[in-house]
Amino acid sequence: RPRWTDGRVEVAIHPASIIHEAVRFRHRFLVFHEKMSASRIFLRETSVVSPYALLLFGGAITVRHEHHQVMVDGWIPLKAAAQTAVLFKELRRALDALLVNKISNPTLDMVGEGVVPTIVKLLLDEDQTIVQAS
Repeated sequence: RPRWTDGRVEVAIHPASIIHEAVRFRHRFLVFHEKMSASRIFLRETSVVSPYALLLFGGAITVRHEHHQVMVDGWIPLKAAAQTAVLFKELRRALDALLVNKISNPTLDMVGEGVVPTIVKLLLDEDQTIVQAS
């Protein structure tokens, strides 16, 4: 059974979670809606996410050029070439700008925007690569 941490202490997937009984996961990151303390610290409403999803939709990205690393949310290290990390950072900026534009212009068709197909392709290609490698 995999072991999970919140960056400081070990946590467990809540027994009511749909993925509680799973023993293998395609990716090593979880997102969750609620963290609760009982006999252990439990995560509820969990989903497994890929490194690309974490880079695109997670916390703030800090590029650590000298370590060939990117930090997500100040505590999740990922190995990445500095150029790759910077490209993800720029893609997030473009997505954020598009979302701000969508909020101010609700009729905006986001599907035709270059950033949306790029993100979809990245996520699909990452998943395809992982599926083929296993």
